Amino acid sequence: MINIEKDKLGLQDYFYIGYLYLIILGIVSDAIFYGIFGVSYLNYTTILDALISPISLLANNWKISLFLGFMFWLMYLYITRWMPKLYKYLRVKKWYQKIYNIEKWDKRYEQLEDKKNLLPGLMFLFFLLFISMRTGMGIGMKHKFQTKTITPNYTLVFKDNEQLNVRKIGQNSAYFFYFIPGETEITATPITDNLKQIKRIKKEK
Repeated sequence: MINIEKDKLGLQDYFYIGYLYLIILGIVSDAIFYGIFGVSYLNYTTILDALISPISLLANNWKISLFLGFMFWLMYLYITRWMPKLYKYLRVKKWYQKIYNIEKWDKRYEQLEDKKNLLPGLMFLFFLLFISMRTGMGIGMKHKFQTKTITPNYTLVFKDNEQLNVRKIGQNSAYFFYFIPGETEITATPITDNLKQIKRIKKEK
């Protein structure tokens, strides 16, 4: 793991790292999500879409944000508090000393207590959590659409005034991804070239 020392990084460096991190996170998570539906998402996305995608998903879904935040908090506590305490308890056990190199692990936990490599480690954990969440969303959504009737939640109004009720899967700056009821393949429609309006269908109470 790369050792990032705080005194060697300025604000611009953190901004650049965060910028690359969000792009990679967006590209990987969206590629996996849409890949579950058989869509080669990289053919439909841009760097800006990848950058905004994780932020947009969390900002527009408070339940997902709360769940992800709670899981991240638990993992933070596990790494910074529970795991070191568990190690201190186990390291004096003879059976544990036979299995693991105590000197090697002592150095690692010493770095952990000094907060060395904590930021890269937390970024990696959040990456895994986010990717796992997007994968679960894709698998769950695909299973639902395969076993239940697709209920439209948006009406697309095309430039020739033709209207089509669809089930939205996702959207970026250039394309709207959706299922047409009765079909099993996702359709990607260019927004600027084809669509006049995208209207949400109100849920029946």
